Amino acid sequence: MRVVIAKKTLSTVGGSETFARALDRELRALGHDVMLVGMRPPWARPGIDEDTRSTFLPVRGGRLGAAIDGLLPTTLVRDDDLRRVTAGADVVHSLAREWVGALERATRAGRAAFVETPLVHPGQVLSGDSPTDVARYRRDDAVIALTEWEAAWYRRRGVNRVHVTGVGPNLADLPEIAREPATILFVGRKERYKGYHALRGAAPLVWKERPDAKFLAIGQPAWTARFAEPMRDPRWTERAIVSEEEKAAAFARATIFAMPSDHETFGHAYLEAWLAGLPVIAGDIPPLHEVVRDNVDGLHARNEPFGVAVAILALLRDPERARRMGESGRQRALREFTWPAVAKRTERAYESALEARAARVRLY
Repeated sequence: MRVVIAKKTLSTVGGSETFARALDRELRALGHDVMLVGMRPPWARPGIDEDTRSTFLPVRGGRLGAAIDGLLPTTLVRDDDLRRVTAGADVVHSLAREWVGALERATRAGRAAFVETPLVHPGQVLSGDSPTDVARYRRDDAVIALTEWEAAWYRRRGVNRVHVTGVGPNLADLPEIAREPATILFVGRKERYKGYHALRGAAPLVWKERPDAKFLAIGQPAWTARFAEPMRDPRWTERAIVSEEEKAAAFARATIFAMPSDHETFGHAYLEAWLAGLPVIAGDIPPLHEVVRDNVDGLHARNEPFGVAVAILALLRDPERARRMGESGRQRALREFTWPAVAKRTERAYESALEARAARVRLY
């Protein structure tokens, strides 16, 4: 099967970016001819300069256009370029709704099957839940959801060709490092919706009972970070984007992983935490109640300081309970959420999409 996977930005960091690269790798391992297509970035990005397997397209406006297209829901790539790279494909797979209108046109022109992984965040700005988006999902030959909750969201809106694949973890081998007794780790974009600000607010509440607790926040800062008052307590450490080795070391040292997000389609960082044997504190939203089993793999907390502090202290007070949760999550991740398993589920979705395309061609 010849597959084109399109993801506008193909940095080697970020959930949907690593999703695209992992899917490319695993589908190739299954014997498929895969082309990973993205935008030529306006500045150096980790891993991009050495990437010779992906296809990077120019966009209108040169470097300025690329900067705009990388930040906004625009489509500055040329239709002719998309038609060229999708020509001859059996399946075109759009990740995260980027360039999706132009991709759908190119796919239909080439008579390939069109598949989306929309990564819908209902209620969030530009989240993919508009009437225009829903109408497109109904036209798609397959829509890939990451959870059963997300799949049900599509089906309630009349989208019938929905498949659930989940995701896999992106974590380097863990080093032999001693676990610390009270270190709370956050890994993700440092945005309010991710729970980063709630965790900052929770830290002083935790320190009242556990002055020995330390916090480590890793990830790309929000653009508003320059206006925020920095945490001046030495028990709070900030790191921006780090190497995979440094991230793995952080997971190996940590006691608890906390990302009480308000908007997630899955939250692959929870899988990384589980592979390190950590209990997780997840957001109190429906898809995360499916991913993280409450009091089994971790706890749920509202995205506000008091609830997050209560969850952290509950786990710090009972290390054995925390250990059991981390081990339960680890076993579940190894059993259900590996990239080879995700690739096989995706392969089945593609096969179904090809059947839908064939039926559409016969109809017209």
